Amino acid sequence: MLTKTLEKPNYLSDKEFLFANYYLGEANLNATEAAKLAGYSEHTARQQGSRLLSNVNIKSYIQTQVAEVLEKEGVTQERVLQEIISIAFARISDLYQDGWTLKPVSQIPKDKIGAIDVKITESNNGKRKTVTVSNNSNAK
Repeated sequence: MLTKTLEKPNYLSDKEFLFANYYLGEANLNATEAAKLAGYSEHTARQQGSRLLSNVNIKSYIQTQVAEVLEKEGVTQERVLQEIISIAFARISDLYQDGWTLKPVSQIPKDKIGAIDVKITESNNGKRKTVTVSNNSNAK
């Protein structure tokens, strides 16, 4: 999640700083793994991770870092809610033509694009490449 070089705030110890950054990065929000990576004992990493996440200073640091990333990416509560709404209320007819072929993207209403989940898988069966398109919405 974090890609820039960070300056350690003076309210965190070196280990706490490492924990928080591993938690947000390499450990993928796994407190036990972040504790291990930060140098805490493997035997107590689970308890340490839980304890560290409840630390007010670490919480504040993590919230600040996450807020910066979300702001940079333009993620707001309104944008997330709008995306959820577009998925929840998408109709199958918004995405497919007669004959059940996917409409060209240019013909799909812009507010319905979030309802499409495209997965491209390659098959070694001959020279075929398979493209799977699924609809994240309920069929209506």
